[in-house]
Amino acid sequence: MFDDKKKLIALAVAGAFVLPVAAQEKSEVVIYGKLYPEFTVLSGSGATPAGTTGLSTLARTPSGLNAKSRNSVDASNSRLGFRGKEDLGNGLSAIWQIESTVPIDSGGGLLATRESFVGLKGGFGTVRLGFMDSVYKKLGDPLKFLGLASGNHVSTSNIISARMPFGTSSAGSFHLRAPNALWYETPTMGGTTLYAQYSPSSQESAVPNASSKKEFWSLGAKYQVGPLYLALTHEIHKDFFGGSLGSPSALSNVTSANLATGLIGNVHSDDTSTRASVMYKWGKAKVSLDVASFDYSESGGAAGKFQNYKNNRWALEWEQLWNGPWRTAAAYSSSSAGSCSLFGGISCSTNGLNGNMISLGAEYSLSKRSALFALYSKLNNGQSSSFRNAENVSPYETGMDVSQVSLGIRHSF
Repeated sequence: MFDDKKKLIALAVAGAFVLPVAAQEKSEVVIYGKLYPEFTVLSGSGATPAGTTGLSTLARTPSGLNAKSRNSVDASNSRLGFRGKEDLGNGLSAIWQIESTVPIDSGGGLLATRESFVGLKGGFGTVRLGFMDSVYKKLGDPLKFLGLASGNHVSTSNIISARMPFGTSSAGSFHLRAPNALWYETPTMGGTTLYAQYSPSSQESAVPNASSKKEFWSLGAKYQVGPLYLALTHEIHKDFFGGSLGSPSALSNVTSANLATGLIGNVHSDDTSTRASVMYKWGKAKVSLDVASFDYSESGGAAGKFQNYKNNRWALEWEQLWNGPWRTAAAYSSSSAGSCSLFGGISCSTNGLNGNMISLGAEYSLSKRSALFALYSKLNNGQSSSFRNAENVSPYETGMDVSQVSLGIRHSF
């Protein structure tokens, strides 16, 4: 009798677990991540001396000070994620993802600091809402340096899609993860997929009679068949004021304070970039080329203030998988000095706003999930520019070149 009661209790407990599982049998959840700590040695050199003449009108005042050689342990490419989907029937699925940075070098961290969203996928395509990489970022740089799209000193994004060559503001960056975003992509037809992403400002309604209209659009098309990958993207930033916020304060049409409130008078900005990307695979080798043009334009500014800056950038990458556990990569990225103008027809020089970077890397696989790696980069700034690819270096001095070497271990799960 006692044994029968135990059997009944066991069956009841088992049923409590079986029923929820049965109800969710069409749902799946995946836990994934990557841990990427690296020991890095950095040194700076060649900063433009104080008092140098003939610099760009847009350059920050040089100090001639270089970053001293330093050692660090960095892990900005480490992340932890949860993603899943549920089959809703008739070809329709609910999809979701929550991904977070994992600062294993320093501890701490927050939830949903990387791509996080929820959406629907079906015959109509895919719709997502949340915090997501832009179409421009997602489709560009299809090769990625040993799997690194950004967040590392070897990433070509430090040149080809980062902030403008002058200033320290990130407002001019086109390497974005957009908040409050709506994403749509079509079904793939004949290897072609179309994309559209929109993000309104979440601050507008909080400020009565605000004069700014901050919003974001990212559009693109991808063609991928066999070894060939082609992509074309275009991104629009309205009232981001990348030009003004990157310029010396005497040339700026806005300040950080009045931009935050939206009360900026009749001044508006329209920053745009168009990017073409191609990648080709043959055997164990891959080669990619990215070419991008940038236009930071503002209207309604006073005479002598920032009006326009344009320039072109490109990046070439190669990756080779060798027989055995070795994989190597090399990349070169470059940015032109470009052209600029100020309101009122006042002359504007871009002398020395050019920059380039060379990146080299090698990886030795210990398994399908773990590998040792070595990375090297040399970032060369023109005498007026301040491109940056280093963590925890502030200020980043005008004209300073930066060399970095890293050794580390990668584990993916």
